[in-house]
Amino acid sequence: MKKTLVVVFVFSFLNGNAQKADQFNSWWYYSGKYQLTEKFNLETLYSWSRHNFVKDWQQSKLRLGTSYDHLKNISFGAGYEWVVLFPYGAHPVPTKRTEHRIYEYFTIKNKIKKVSVNYGMLLEQRIMKDRTRHRLRLVFSAKTPIIRSKEGKTIIGLSFSNQVFLDVDKYANNKNFSQNRIYGAFDIPLNNALTLSIGYMNQYIIIKENRIENNHTFMVKLSHKIDFRNKKKSL
Repeated sequence: MKKTLVVVFVFSFLNGNAQKADQFNSWWYYSGKYQLTEKFNLETLYSWSRHNFVKDWQQSKLRLGTSYDHLKNISFGAGYEWVVLFPYGAHPVPTKRTEHRIYEYFTIKNKIKKVSVNYGMLLEQRIMKDRTRHRLRLVFSAKTPIIRSKEGKTIIGLSFSNQVFLDVDKYANNKNFSQNRIYGAFDIPLNNALTLSIGYMNQYIIIKENRIENNHTFMVKLSHKIDFRNKKKSL
C-alpha cells in the first residue's frame, strides 16, 4: 500500500508531458449527520459545483446514506448518490450525463494530542447509461483547533484532507490512478450544531494520458450535526 501511494503522488505531481488545463472552480456543500441511536447515524449531502468560479455548471450531487459506529473509533457506512455531470472546461465530457452511485466505506479515527485523524476507504459503483464502473477512494484527514475561547471551545479550527482515486475495473486498462484531491480549510463553529468551513481544494484529474485537469477550487461547506438521542430523552 505504501508503494502504491508513493507511485500515485509522484505520478500525479511530476507528469509534465500531458496537456494540463489549469481551471478555477467553486464547490458549495451542505452536509448533515444525524445520530439516531447509540450506533446508527443518518447522513446527507448536497454539492453545488461550479466552473469559472460560479458562472457555469460543473456537477450536482445529492447523497443519502447511513453509518454504523462499530466501536468508538471504527465506523462503517453505505448509501446512494444522484450525480449530474456537465460539460465544462478545456476537456469537457461530450454531453450532460447522470450517474447513480452506490457507495460503501469504513473509517478509523484516532487522536494525537489536539489533532483528530481519520483514515479509511470508500468503494463506489458508478452506474451509467451504458456501463457500471468501480472506483476506490483512499482517504486521509486531520483537524485541530487553532483558536479557542477561555472556556476551551473552538473559535477557529484547521482541517486538512487528501483523497486518492483509483479505478478498479476492466475499463481502467491497468491505469488505476485517476484523480487526487488535496484540501485545506478554516472551520468556524457557528453554534453547537453548525460549522462553516472555508478553504481550497486542488483537484488533479487524469482524463487520458495526454489530457489532465488541474482544478483550483474555492470550497464553502456548511456542516450540520444533531444528536436525536438527547431529544428523545427530553420528551
